[in-house]
Amino acid sequence: MTKVIGTLFDDGRDGFIIIKPSKPFFGCAKHEKRYPVNGGSINIELAPTPPGVQYLVGFKDQGDFTRTDFTLRWRVPAVDELDITPKKPKQTTEASSGGSIGSQVQIKALAQRLGATLKDLSELEHQLGQKQRQLDDITSQFDAYKVSSIAALSKRDARIAQLQDQNQPEIQTVVKEVPVPDAPLHTRIKFLEQQLKQLEELNSIYYKDVIELHQLKLDRAQSLPSPGPISLPEDNPRQRLFNKLLNR
Repeated sequence: MTKVIGTLFDDGRDGFIIIKPSKPFFGCAKHEKRYPVNGGSINIELAPTPPGVQYLVGFKDQGDFTRTDFTLRWRVPAVDELDITPKKPKQTTEASSGGSIGSQVQIKALAQRLGATLKDLSELEHQLGQKQRQLDDITSQFDAYKVSSIAALSKRDARIAQLQDQNQPEIQTVVKEVPVPDAPLHTRIKFLEQQLKQLEELNSIYYKDVIELHQLKLDRAQSLPSPGPISLPEDNPRQRLFNKLLNR
């Protein structure tokens, strides 16, 4: 393991650096890890990177759980200790550098602008974290409201169904006797009586014809030699009528 030390920020800020390898290698997993930054400096241990592999490095303030933006790439050699403090340019005399003072002023101005930009970036990241937490709170409140709304609607539907069952009308069967008017009834009775009378008349005519027919047969039988007794079925109506006439 290589001990990595040094100052990352001159403003002495606190936070975390997020480190993960560009691709996994033996001794280092692919997942990112958080290391503390105290007073702008770090003191950590990292596994040396093999050829073609780098560490992706990003910074976050304390309490920031947003997505990590990796802005640095480190290669860690197999040494005991590695100082990552940025190297300061060597100071030269005024005689040896005619325009070095102006360059130093420009560099200092750029450094101040870079520090201000990093500070603004840190503030923006902090605000973004706050907005993300507010969004998470609103999302959780919405989910809770959705669950409560679904429960309330279910209770309402159950109550409506219960009220419908309670208020369902009862069906009663009423038997009502309606008298038939007398006039149609008398007309029907008279018609049936006429039909019965006609049937009786036809029946009388039929029996009269049957009797005459048998009388003719008897007269003819008396004029002819007697062939013997006439046998008819006992259950025949004609036989019973014939027997009745002979008994007279």
